Amino acid sequence: MKVGITGSTGTLGKILVQQLKNYHCFEGDICSKKDINTWIKTNNFSEIIHFAAIVPTSKVENNLSKAYQVNTIGVKYLIEVLQSCRKHPWLFYASTSHVYKSKNTPINELDPIEPVSEYGKTKYEAEKIILKNYHNYCIGRIFSFYHKTQKMPFLYPSIRQRLATENLEKPFALYGAKSVRDFLNAETVIEIIVNLMNKKIMGVYNIASGKGVKIKNFVQSLSKKKINIKEMGLADFLVADINKLQNALKK
Repeated sequence: MKVGITGSTGTLGKILVQQLKNYHCFEGDICSKKDINTWIKTNNFSEIIHFAAIVPTSKVENNLSKAYQVNTIGVKYLIEVLQSCRKHPWLFYASTSHVYKSKNTPINELDPIEPVSEYGKTKYEAEKIILKNYHNYCIGRIFSFYHKTQKMPFLYPSIRQRLATENLEKPFALYGAKSVRDFLNAETVIEIIVNLMNKKIMGVYNIASGKGVKIKNFVQSLSKKKINIKEMGLADFLVADINKLQNALKK
């Protein structure tokens, strides 16, 4: 078994390579079909894990054209190359909860798709390409995750920096404080993905804890000191129904 990994320098990619023995990381341009073709045709992959993407919503919105090229067209090229292979490797595509509309009850995989961000739109367009053109796939809609190695501007490192530098005797302004998210440590996300890979599970699955946590409570959990959180902005809800995932992993 040889696993191909794109996006190996990201948070999830770095954790994944520590879990595998036989793998090869893509080091080319994901927007270059030639680079993708060379990588795949010179390696006999049994599985491919596709993490490569522009992820922070702010970066996507600041350069939507580039994000579309990487997040959507890159997947198109990857699928076209895989289609031309004699054997079709199992493909895991890292999608996102951002493809879903906010809902105050747990979201399952059959709920309506209505991306909440431009990032979500680019990822769902890529999902559609996979669903239409490839058969040996697993799409994982990953909900909120965190890890000590994450960098700005993600929520976890942003809050840690604020807690370390701000005067916590003063009100702690927090946008989206009442919003509810479904958090998993990144290492648990990778554990789930590896299990999906080992079982060669196919289809679309939510990857999450199945538990909702208010962002203000998540922030408070990162501090030993009581924080005077000033709630700002509106609330929305992105919590996963993980029954389908649990049932698949039991098999």
